Amino acid sequence: MNVTIESLFCSYCDEVAEIYIRLIDTILLASNKTELRQGIENLRTRVPLDDYFVYGFGAHHFWVHQRKVSDPTQQFRNRLLKAEF
Repeated sequence: MNVTIESLFCSYCDEVAEIYIRLIDTILLASNKTELRQGIENLRTRVPLDDYFVYGFGAHHFWVHQRKVSDPTQQFRNRLLKAEF
């Protein structure tokens, strides 16, 4: 996986910082798209990933946006990171 951090991460609490590190670890440990999908699903069952991040898969990449603490229904404008596979 080739991970590109595209914007600053807002570490507004310890939990979001820990989940962000676990998210990056999950991405880096995956060797292909299938492993990444399984890893993200596994992470979702262990931590409240959806409470802090919005993410999805494109044809050749995985993208992540961070949710706003002031309004969790919104996300920061710039993408936080992408992982190409």
